Amino acid sequence: MAGGATTVAKNQSWRPLLWGLAALLLAPLLPFFEAVIPIQQTLLLLVPFIAACSIVGWKLGGRAALAIIWLVLSVWMLLQPAGPPGTQYDQMARGWALLLGASFGLVSLWSTTIPFFSRALIAVSMAIGAGFLIALSSPSGIARFEHAAGEEMTRRISNTIEKLEEGMHTPEWQRAAAKMPALDTWNDDSEAMMRGIPARAASLLPALLALESLAALALGWGVYRRLSRIQIGPALSPLTEFRFNDQLIWGLAVGLTLCLPAFGEGRNAGYNLLLFFGALYLIRGTGVLAWIARGRYALVVVLSFIPQVFIIVTLALGLGDTWLDLRNRAKAS
Repeated sequence: MAGGATTVAKNQSWRPLLWGLAALLLAPLLPFFEAVIPIQQTLLLLVPFIAACSIVGWKLGGRAALAIIWLVLSVWMLLQPAGPPGTQYDQMARGWALLLGASFGLVSLWSTTIPFFSRALIAVSMAIGAGFLIALSSPSGIARFEHAAGEEMTRRISNTIEKLEEGMHTPEWQRAAAKMPALDTWNDDSEAMMRGIPARAASLLPALLALESLAALALGWGVYRRLSRIQIGPALSPLTEFRFNDQLIWGLAVGLTLCLPAFGEGRNAGYNLLLFFGALYLIRGTGVLAWIARGRYALVVVLSFIPQVFIIVTLALGLGDTWLDLRNRAKAS
């Protein structure tokens, strides 16, 4: 049964949300991220999700016009090709966007009191479960989806490498390479590294798709809350308060177990679990770090310029927070 919706004044700032939306829309176009972000057309995830929220809001007393506008936009987005028209990737991307939006809408209709992150995890799990059943019932099964993702990511990387090679033949590059011969070596190493990314990314498709979907859902949630006076759930908490159910630590434990040599056939599933839950704990650790810095994100930004140190520190803080719960202890004292 759905809980009651709330009516609030639209006084939230758009500025931080716009930065997040810009990152979501532009990051998939950058050379490295284009090979690890499964759905490059992130509006394909964002628009149907906002439409689903608007429909739920309308069912709970919101404006029908808002729901109709976003529904029309989502239908238009779903009719547009996502990548090369007619490819398996095109069908997969549009199908996933539809599954994700519908899953979140169903969870929201069931209850509007569930916190956003729990609701998003349930929706992503439902979409993955439905996608898994579709994959099993189709020819070649899951391998077909991995192959489609690998082909699309390889196409993106090939286009980028082609542009880089064209740039290497320009007079400007030739003059720069004559002064710094290491540039040619750096370019060759970068090209070799980029060519190896698609195959690895395709094997990690479930985790990468789930993480991208969570990011799109969070930003879409922020957009909906600023557009509608009828709220269908609690607002997002600041990063300094980000936490989730401590039982999710078992996801990380299962992932580590499946990566052991004894589970040869399940190692790929283990890597996906490690990537997904590891990323969640890394974000949680970033929130703890920002809380320690009293909301001064400059420390977080500076530390991120040293990736190895940043990952170790934030992951340790995220995992440690499961048992230490530093922020709640500080409030209690």
